[in-house]
Order: sequence, then structure tokens, then C-alpha cells
Amino acid sequence: MLSDLQFSGAAANIALNFCGNRETISLLGGMMDSGRIPHAFIIEGADGLGKTTLAHIIAQGALCSCSIPLSGECPHCRKIKADIHPDLIYVKGSGKTNAIAIDTIREMRKDSLTAPNEADKRVFLLEDCDNMLIPAQNAFLKIFEEAPPHVLFIMTCKSAMNLLTTIRSRGRLITLHPVAPDEGGTFIRKTYPELSDEQARALCIRSGGNLGDALRMAAGGGSDEFIDRADGIADGILSAMCCGSELELAVECAKIGKDRSLGAAVCERLSERIRQSLMVSVGASDTLNDPSQEVTRLGTLRSADVLMQYLDELSSLSDSLKINISMPLFNTRLAIILQRRNYG
Repeated sequence: MLSDLQFSGAAANIALNFCGNRETISLLGGMMDSGRIPHAFIIEGADGLGKTTLAHIIAQGALCSCSIPLSGECPHCRKIKADIHPDLIYVKGSGKTNAIAIDTIREMRKDSLTAPNEADKRVFLLEDCDNMLIPAQNAFLKIFEEAPPHVLFIMTCKSAMNLLTTIRSRGRLITLHPVAPDEGGTFIRKTYPELSDEQARALCIRSGGNLGDALRMAAGGGSDEFIDRADGIADGILSAMCCGSELELAVECAKIGKDRSLGAAVCERLSERIRQSLMVSVGASDTLNDPSQEVTRLGTLRSADVLMQYLDELSSLSDSLKINISMPLFNTRLAIILQRRNYG
């Protein structure tokens, strides 16, 4: 189990600036310590999970010349921190769709043939590749196949399923996940030490383990319209589960709309409420701190087995957001799962 792992070497330095995803940290640390870094990475995950942060960490590790990678002592580390390293090239989209154009890819191909200026590698960071059109992806595939050994490509996207299979097969895929409340709370307190452990942990829970959202909430004093909306939808769904019709439940689930981050946050908040209902169902309501009327009612209406099945299916459904499930299908499946009274 990596939950108790004490990182060392490059992994320890990664963990200073990146939270959760411990298996990924361990894997990348080993690559950097050994100097065996693949020629391409694809980092996928919802906005706020740290795709750009991790991409910069990988780029720094590839260019770093410290005795222990990412120690921050070498000129490359200092220049990357100041965002002035000549061998780190950003490739971004443009226009209304913010898509990376085929002309941009062709220009990148020319740049990739140029030897590094100062480091041993040239790193090309392609951000938000979800909107890259097929012609641009095909042009990029040619670079992938013909790139010189001194080139490293790092791509970020919400879902790698938006990329051609031939591109996905040639890059090392990293999928980022929400962080656990305790670990996330500790990380939040590094930036906002004025928060208590309980407050920081609560922010992590309210954000569904999305540190980007949690840190934004902390900056705003702990209040966030997005999270308040997720709480409101979760409360509406819980109420419909207790005393509404199947149509009312479907209407409440449909309020998530097309917002994937909102869907994840609703699943997290709803799961927290169902866990409280489970405590009611097994006769342990005295361990809860002032449970809501809906939480108590659901705990009396559903058996412990049914509530546990809800939690299992909610977890699986939330995971499906990471593999590009369509949001109308997500909302429909959510309603169907919660309509069930009995499992078997």
C-alpha cells in the first residue's frame, strides 16, 4: 500500500508541490531518479485536479541537472520556476474553440528538429488538447513517430478519449484523481495556515476532492457558488429519493446539466449524505452531528444493504466522468440508480 509510503528522492520533491495520486508520484519519481523518462506523457483529469501543475513538474524533472531531481538547486530548476527556460515551449490553442491549429503543429515540428539551447532535452507542453481537430492530431502523430531523441511531449486534456487511439498508444497515460479529505486538507493548510485542520478538510470534502476548487474556495473565505450549487442539487436529489416521484428525481438529477465537475461534486456530496443515512439505518445515528431530516428519513426508508449499494454505484458512476461519459447519459444513470428500492 502506498498510503503509508514515505517518499524519497525525486518523489519526495514532487510531493512537496503535488497532492494525492501517490502511485503517480512514486512512478514519476522513479523515472526521474533513474533518468528513464518516456518521450511523451498524456495527463488527463478534470479541471482543478492539477494537470498543468504536474505537467510543469515533469518538464522540470526532464530538464533538471540537480543531484536529486527537482531539488531546485540547478540553473534549469531556477529558470523553470521563473518561467524563462528556453527549452520549455508552450503549445496552446487559439480562436473561439481554443483548439491547437494544424499550422501550430507544423511550426512545432520545425522547432522539434532544433537542438536544445541549454538542457539535454526540449520539452513541448501542449495544453488542453481536447479540442484539437483530427487534421491537427494527424499532423501531430507524424511528429510523434519521427521526433528526435532529445524531444519530450507533454499533453494535458480532460479525457484522453478525445485523442486518436494512435496518439494515446504512443504516450504514457497519467489519470489524475480527486484527493482524500485528510491529505487534501493538509495540503490546503500549507497555503492557508490560518485554517484549522477541520476547516481545510471540510473544504476538500465540499469540493469533491478537487484541490483547485478547494483552494479557490479558501481564497474566497470558504464560500463558493459552484459548491453551494452542488450542495443544493444533492439536497434536492435526496429529498426526491425520500418522498418524490421518479419524475421528480429525474428532474433533480437533470439540474447537473453538462457540467462534469458539477456532476463529480454532486456525487461526492450525495455520497456523504447517504453515508450518514447508513449510520441511521444501522442504529448509529447518535454518532452523527445533527443529521438533516432527509438524511434521517432515507435511513429509515432504505435498508443498510441498499444504501451500501447506492454508495458503490455512485462511486462507479463518478469514475465514469473520467472516461468521457456523456453528461445526459450520466444524469440519466444517476436517476436510475437512485430510483431503485431493492437490489438483487
